[in-house]
Amino acid sequence: MNSAAIDTEINAGLDISKIRTEFPMLQKKINGKPIIYLDSAATGQKPKRVIDRLYQFYMTEYGKPKESHTLGRHATEEVENTRKKVAAFLGAGSEKEIVFSRGCTESINMVAGGFERGLLNTGDEILITALEHHANIVPWQLACQQTGAKLKVVPINGKGEVDMNFFEEALSSKTKIVAVAHTSHALGNKLPVKEMIGLAHKKGIPVMVDGAQAAPHMKVNLKELDCEFYTFSGHKMGSPSGVGVLYGKKEYLDMLPPYEGGADMATEVAFNGPVIAEPPAKFEAGTSPFAEIIAFGTLIDYLNEIDMEKTEIYEQQLLSYATRQISKIDRVVIKGEAPEKEPVLSFLMEGMDVKKLEKFLNDEYNIDVKAGDLTAQPLMKILGVPGLLRASLCYYNTREEIDIFVGAVEEFIKMKH
Repeated sequence: MNSAAIDTEINAGLDISKIRTEFPMLQKKINGKPIIYLDSAATGQKPKRVIDRLYQFYMTEYGKPKESHTLGRHATEEVENTRKKVAAFLGAGSEKEIVFSRGCTESINMVAGGFERGLLNTGDEILITALEHHANIVPWQLACQQTGAKLKVVPINGKGEVDMNFFEEALSSKTKIVAVAHTSHALGNKLPVKEMIGLAHKKGIPVMVDGAQAAPHMKVNLKELDCEFYTFSGHKMGSPSGVGVLYGKKEYLDMLPPYEGGADMATEVAFNGPVIAEPPAKFEAGTSPFAEIIAFGTLIDYLNEIDMEKTEIYEQQLLSYATRQISKIDRVVIKGEAPEKEPVLSFLMEGMDVKKLEKFLNDEYNIDVKAGDLTAQPLMKILGVPGLLRASLCYYNTREEIDIFVGAVEEFIKMKH
C-alpha cells in the first residue's frame, strides 16, 4: 500500500488532501519540484483564508483602532472580537486576561521585565529548565543582572526529560517565579507542566509557561493548567507574523508594572505623571499590529473548524511513522526520546555535519528543515553536540513527504561514503 493511501486511512477524521489545498505555499514549486515543508517549529504556513482576511481588511476596512470614526470603531470591534476568541480558545477566565504582544519573545520579556522592576531582589531565585529556548533564558538573565537575583536551571536526563526530583527540591522561599517551556522546541519533549505548576503552587510560587511550540499542536486549557502566565506566538500557528499573546491571571497583570509607556496604556497623562490603564490596555502601548491580530482571529476560527484534537492525533501518527523510518538509518542518533512529544524529530548524524545535510535536503529536494544549535546553545552543550537536524511536522504534512525526506537522508549518507 502506498503512503498516500495510508494517509487516507490514518487521517483521524481529517481530509488531508483538502487541507493541503488551503495552504498556498504548499502548492508552490521551486525548479519544478514541490516544497516539502518540515520546519513548522520555526513558523507555520498560512491558510488562504487568513491571507484573504488580511488582504480584505487592508483593501476595504482599514482604519486604526480606538479612533472615533466608523473605520476606527470597526477595527476596534474586530480586535476585541479576536481577544474574545483567544480567551475562549485557551479557556481563559476573561478576555481581559489576554494581552496582545508582537510575539512570544516580547510576551516573555513583559513578564521578566515586570518581575525585574517590581518583584525581584538580591538573593531571589528564578527557576527554568535546561530545555529552554534562548527567549526564555536571556530575559531572565538580564533581570538577574539588574536585581542580583539568581537563575537556577533544572537538569535533564538522557532522554531529555526534566529531573523532577531536582525541580521539587529547588523550590523554596527564595523562588519568585518558575518559567518553563510547555514543550521543547529543540527535542519536542512535553514537559510535565501541570505537575510542575502544582508543586510550585504548594509553595505559593507563580509559574509562567512558554507555549510557543505547544499552542500550535494541542488544545491548551488554562483552567486545567492553572498557571499564572502563558505565552505564545500566532505565526507558528498559521497567523500573520507580529502577533503574540500573553495570558496573565488578573491579579498578576494588576501587580506587574507596564512594559512600555505610550499612547493607550494610560487613561490620563499630565506632566506630573500618568494614570495607568487597567489590563490588558496597560501592556499595549502604541499602535498594535491590529490588521494581523484581526487575521489571527480568522486563524482561530479555522483551527476550531478543523478541530485541534483531530490534528493532534494525526500529527502524533506522523511523528510515530517518521521516528520509525528514520530510526532504520544506521548513522542517525535521535535526541529527545521522551514518551510524550510534540511532532518534532531531532537527530544527529554520526561523523557527518547536519548543516551540510540541511543544505543538501533543500538544494536537491526542496525539503525545508532546520539544523544547528536550534536556538538552544546551552542544551547543545549539555548534549555534547555541535547541533542537531530538526524536522518539525504539522497537520498539513503527509507520510509521502516523510518517505521522501528519509530517502533523501539515506542518499546523503551514500554520497559521503
